[in-house]
Amino acid sequence: MIWNYVGYISLFVLGLFLGSFLNLVSDRVVKGGKIVFGHSKCDYCKNILKVKNLVPLLSFIIQCGKCSECKKPLSWYYPFSEILAGLLVVLASQISKFKLFVDFSFSNFAGFVFLVVVFSFFEILLLTDLKYLLIPDKIVLPAIVFVVLFNIISTAISLYDFKIKLENDDFGKYLLKVGFFEDQVMAAIRTLGINFISALAIALFFFFIVWITKGKGMGGGDIRLALLVGLVNGFPYNFLAIFLGFFIGAVVSIGLVIGKKKTLKSVVPFGPFLILGSLLCFVWGSQILNWYLNLF
Repeated sequence: MIWNYVGYISLFVLGLFLGSFLNLVSDRVVKGGKIVFGHSKCDYCKNILKVKNLVPLLSFIIQCGKCSECKKPLSWYYPFSEILAGLLVVLASQISKFKLFVDFSFSNFAGFVFLVVVFSFFEILLLTDLKYLLIPDKIVLPAIVFVVLFNIISTAISLYDFKIKLENDDFGKYLLKVGFFEDQVMAAIRTLGINFISALAIALFFFFIVWITKGKGMGGGDIRLALLVGLVNGFPYNFLAIFLGFFIGAVVSIGLVIGKKKTLKSVVPFGPFLILGSLLCFVWGSQILNWYLNLF
C-alpha cells in the first residue's frame, strides 16, 4: 500500500516539472521563441533565470511569488500550471490503472502515456486560451492527429493480440473457423467509425454556431478543440463532455456578470470549459450518464 502512495507522490512531482514546461510552451507557441533550447527569463527584467529559480512550485514559494532579481510579482500561472499538471498526471495514472512501482502492465503503461500526452495538449490549450484568448493550430492539430493515430494503432494491436490468443487456444481455433474474429474486427471498426463520426458531428455543430454568430461567440479554434474533445472522449461521452462544457461555461459566465466582473459584451474563453467537461467525463462520465438515463 505504501508503494502506491510513493508512486502517486512521485508522479505528482514529475507532473510539477511537466507543468512548468507546458506553461513555457503556452507562452512561446504564441509569442515565438525556442521551446526546448531557449533560456527562461523574467517577464519584467529579462534576466536569465538560474537553476535555483526553476524548481517547480518550490522556487515560487521560496521567492514569495517575486522575481529574485527585480522583485516584481510573478504570474500565478506558474504555480497554477505546475499543480494542474501534477494533478493531471496522477489522474492519468488512476484512469489507466498504471502504478509506478507495483504491478507493471504494458497496456496500462501505454494508456497512461496516451492520457499524459492528451492532458498535456489540454493544459497548453487551456493556458493559451486563458492568457491570450487563442487556441493555436500548432497545438490542437497535432493533438487531433495523435489521438486519431493512437486509436487506430491501439485497436489494430488489440485485434492482433486477440487473434494470437485465439490461435493458441483449442476452443479459440474453433472460433476462428466460424468467423468470430471477423465479427470482432467489424465491431471494432464500427466503434472507431461511431467515435469519429460523432466527433465530426460535434465539430459541425460548433461550425454552425461560429457561422450563425459570425464568429462573435466562438472562433475557429473552438471548432478544432471540440473535434479533439469528441475524439478523446468517444461516443457517447463526447456529447456529454460538450454539454458539461456549455453548462459550466454558462454558470460561470452568469456568475461573473452578476458579480460585475464581466459584462454581457465581455469575451470569456470557452476552451477551458470544454476541457473541463472532457476531464469530468473521464472521472464521472459513466455515473453522470447512468444517472441521467435512470431519470426516464
